[in-house]
Amino acid sequence: MSERRARRRVAVLTTGRQDYGILRSSLLLLQRDPRFELLLWVGGMHLSKAHGETASLLAADGLAGSAELDFLTDPPDPAHDSQRALGDVTRVLREQRPEFLVLLGDRYETLAAGFAATLAGVPLVHLHGGEETEGAIDNAMRHALTKLSHLHLVSHPTHARRVLQMGETPSRVIVVGAPGLDNLYRDDLPDRAALAAQLGATLEPPLVIVTLHPATAGGDAASEAEALSRAMERVPASYVITQPNSDHGGQAIRAHWSTWTHGRARVVLVDALGERRFFALLRHADAVLGNSSSGIIEAPSAGLPVVNVGDRQAGRLRSSHVIDVPAETAAIERALRSALAPETRARLRDAATPYLPGPAAPRIVEALANANFEQPPRKRFADMPGGVQP
Repeated sequence: MSERRARRRVAVLTTGRQDYGILRSSLLLLQRDPRFELLLWVGGMHLSKAHGETASLLAADGLAGSAELDFLTDPPDPAHDSQRALGDVTRVLREQRPEFLVLLGDRYETLAAGFAATLAGVPLVHLHGGEETEGAIDNAMRHALTKLSHLHLVSHPTHARRVLQMGETPSRVIVVGAPGLDNLYRDDLPDRAALAAQLGATLEPPLVIVTLHPATAGGDAASEAEALSRAMERVPASYVITQPNSDHGGQAIRAHWSTWTHGRARVVLVDALGERRFFALLRHADAVLGNSSSGIIEAPSAGLPVVNVGDRQAGRLRSSHVIDVPAETAAIERALRSALAPETRARLRDAATPYLPGPAAPRIVEALANANFEQPPRKRFADMPGGVQP
């Protein structure tokens, strides 16, 4: 048997900035590891001009896609786009025949990919299961992917316990940490001057990173954006704002920022920062504002205070870095002023965060190397002790 045939053929799906920054370190390790043949499927927002055409980030990292999945319509239509993603993933599963498929997170196109793999009899490996985001419909999709998957690589023991509570086999639930935090160990991040040049702004302190997504399980996206921007008007700072992902309601937020930012000094609006600029900004920022998961996981690990607006991220593990506020102007303003106070930053710089130290990618790659899947894959429900009685 040739060396190429002996390698494990692993497919990984990435559909935008929201997962690439998390997957990047593992993808680079998989590409270099002689035990694997990496099939990288690139689609969705990566191919969309409105969302920054972030497929270029993969190319800059030396990662070549083996398939492009152009399922995202303009404007995005989650139901229709899910149908298209189901068809696209089914096609490449048949053409490239991976041994297993790696999926991250909780988005609608990711669930469509999981359904396609289930119908094709291809085992699923799921990253970041067992987490909670009560204010987004992504929550249900994440848990559905858990029940479709055959190996669970989770970020924290609490999440492992939740996955076990859903009846998953204990030997197939492994705590690997949060791989997005691997970006904190990079040595290729631009300095403040380079960032300023790239973004076309001076980035005068205090510097705040802003990302607002629609709370898809309820809430008015336009009114939340209005409340957030009014609070920002009252707190002098340099603001770097990234547009939202392709969730339902995202178009209203995009339209609001496009209008609100026009002609404002010390405000930068980008479709997507990319993980290199984002993690560089974390090194120089004074606070993070909005409702992105990066404000709950990555920003605290960089020692930053975070103002988390609304309930999109309700249920996630939190550190003392996070200030939760309703989507109301006065509450956001008070929290942002508190976050920007010098004593707050000093207090939080070395405060504890929930996740494992060290890079997660080596733990993920070893788990994939050691994984064994039945053919065809089979799911068994593991009852909790004292659970179902005959």
